[in-house]
Amino acid sequence: MAVDDRAPEPFPDHDHGAWSPVPTEVVASWPAGHFAENLAVDDTGAVFVSLHSHLRVDRFDPPTGTLGQFAHAPAPVAGLTFDAGGTLWATGGRLGEPPGYVWRITPGRCEQWLQIPDALFMNGCAMHADGRTLLACESVTGRILAIDLVEPGWRTWICDELLRPRDRQIPGANGIKVRDGRLWISVTDRNLLVTAAISAEGSARGLQVAVERVRADDFTFEAGGTVYVATHPANTVLRLAPDGTRTTIAGPDQ
Repeated sequence: MAVDDRAPEPFPDHDHGAWSPVPTEVVASWPAGHFAENLAVDDTGAVFVSLHSHLRVDRFDPPTGTLGQFAHAPAPVAGLTFDAGGTLWATGGRLGEPPGYVWRITPGRCEQWLQIPDALFMNGCAMHADGRTLLACESVTGRILAIDLVEPGWRTWICDELLRPRDRQIPGANGIKVRDGRLWISVTDRNLLVTAAISAEGSARGLQVAVERVRADDFTFEAGGTVYVATHPANTVLRLAPDGTRTTIAGPDQ
């Protein structure tokens, strides 16, 4: 497989590190005009993709290469995550228009769990370590919401200026992950990854900047602590090693 030696165009205030593309292949695609927003992988390796533009979640099966619709939603779908029992949860809503939504998704069915009356931009979501709480980014108002997955209910878990965008047209708090007792959030418009410890009582303590000059959308960790970041809108994938080394491993041509 040919490797493109041309580095992506730099994006202002984003440190892309060294350019070292890895071999890539397209395993699934959609026609022009489809906006794939987020993904989640279940225990079997199946990949679930939220199509924000088409109000649905699709499922891709790697062994067979099969791609098909899993469920249709009444509004655009953004964040996706699985709970420990294998149930798929999603967040979404129409950008800039309240309310926001949380859905429980099963094959062919998107069940509304609750509405967030004042949410303008529901985005990434992740499971709290307690196993019963969904943490969701509200990208305009600088909030992380805690949604009870046992009895429908929600509350503001974090509200911080650090999570709020400077330009309301660009997401603030965007992607969110919980790893080894810590919370991690990408704040796109501020070019930051921020982190906080999660206390024994389940609250977040000491929100602080962990990484600067990274135009991060969503991201994921591998077992050793390396972070893989999908950039926004640099159209790249950045590998961030635990020692801080940055390597851009894919660009627009990949």
